[in-house]
Amino acid sequence: MNFRNTIIAIVVLAIIGGYALYVGKFSKPEETTQKLFQLKADDIAKIVLKYPDRELELDRSKAFGQWSIVKPVGTDADQTASNNLARAIADCQLVKTVEDNATDLAPFGLDKPQVTVTVTTFAGKTYPGIEVGKTTPIGFNAYIKTTDKPAVMLTQSAFQSGMNKTLNDMRNRDLMTFNMDDVQKFVLAKDDGTTIEIDRDGDNWKIVKPAAYKADDTQVREALSALLNAKVADFINDAPTAVTEYGLGKPHATATVYLKNGTQQSLLFGFKQTEAGKDGIYVRRGERAPVYTVHEYVMNDVDRSLLALRDKTVFAFDPANVEALNVKDEFGTFTLKRAPGGKWDLVAGGKTNSADVPVVERFLDQLRDLKGNTIVADPMPSFMPFGLNTPAIDLTLFDKSGKQLGEMKLAKVSIKPTTAPAPGELPAPTTQYYAASSASKAVYSVSDYYFTQLNKPSRLFLSRSAIAAAASSAAPPAASSAASPAAAASSAAK
Repeated sequence: MNFRNTIIAIVVLAIIGGYALYVGKFSKPEETTQKLFQLKADDIAKIVLKYPDRELELDRSKAFGQWSIVKPVGTDADQTASNNLARAIADCQLVKTVEDNATDLAPFGLDKPQVTVTVTTFAGKTYPGIEVGKTTPIGFNAYIKTTDKPAVMLTQSAFQSGMNKTLNDMRNRDLMTFNMDDVQKFVLAKDDGTTIEIDRDGDNWKIVKPAAYKADDTQVREALSALLNAKVADFINDAPTAVTEYGLGKPHATATVYLKNGTQQSLLFGFKQTEAGKDGIYVRRGERAPVYTVHEYVMNDVDRSLLALRDKTVFAFDPANVEALNVKDEFGTFTLKRAPGGKWDLVAGGKTNSADVPVVERFLDQLRDLKGNTIVADPMPSFMPFGLNTPAIDLTLFDKSGKQLGEMKLAKVSIKPTTAPAPGELPAPTTQYYAASSASKAVYSVSDYYFTQLNKPSRLFLSRSAIAAAASSAAPPAASSAASPAAAASSAAK
């Protein structure tokens, strides 16, 4: 039995070995690729793409390494797109040669190439043009040949698609090129005649026109970022004879940044595109003629109101200057007062107890940092529409001399829905939260989170020792506690 198995194993190994020998001798070797040109992308100084209906030429500055478009118009090139194009040409892989001396180029789409690609290096060497034809019926290859040889070759099909470029594909789409840290002034002029002027104030911003206000630094930075990151959506007209048809004769808004070096850059926003499927806004640089479009959100992010750009701190104060704080909220009335040794007392219900210092200090910090989501109105026409005539929270701050530092009011207003509910559903009112202070005539909307954080009962400010003392005094005396087991037994016996 063992001898028979051994014979079978030998026969199987012989068959496998013979098959391997056959495959190794007669099977077609795997195709290997090699670069079409021994060329580095960084050495390319010029790229010319010739199509049947157009020509595109890009040049690169040796000193700065920046690409520019020379034909069909002189303009800045998209550096990333240009570098990728140079890299694709330098890395073009030769898969194999299809015919060494093709006499009929039509089957390969090379009788009328889709594009002829020519590159010149910084050293002045111009390589033979690469003629690009059709893709193969099967596989992921494309036919190419060079202008100096008759051979038809294969490269990856990605090369063919990568060489299909339009002027707009290669143009620089950046509109503004400033550095955020170099901006010294930001001016937003609108078609209603209003102008908002904002100056850098150290690391912050201040509004100087139409009146002096502290600016909302986040809002200003967001508007500047929107300008800096704005990209051209469509290239409309490089040399318009008039710009009124685009709404740029009297722009809806003009945003201008003034830089440290004394230069300025402006972006003008005009009409909205009317073409179906387009959401662009016509724009142009104030210093240049071409008209472009940007997506509508760019204008929305830049074109901010004065109220949006203003600082939304409800009441600015230094907690260190607060000696006492009177609080009247939905839970009652109490006072927080400083005590010797850096401590705080809580006065509530005619009693004075020690307060939890970290809780009090955190509460003061929350008051100092309270910011509105929006400035609803300035000046506030009346307390009543915002519920501030009967506030849910009323806080008054005093300094060491007993002088009032200021007052803050917060209210919540239930608003009935203005639209009818769906059949079978009950109308669901919403709650809006508002804040105002003695520091200004403005009314702010605030979040329910901030309102909840400030709407606290007095017991939450008690120190642990005060809580323990209160618990001890409230406990029943030992004599009134449940009878001992012995007493209970005696009573039961009686």
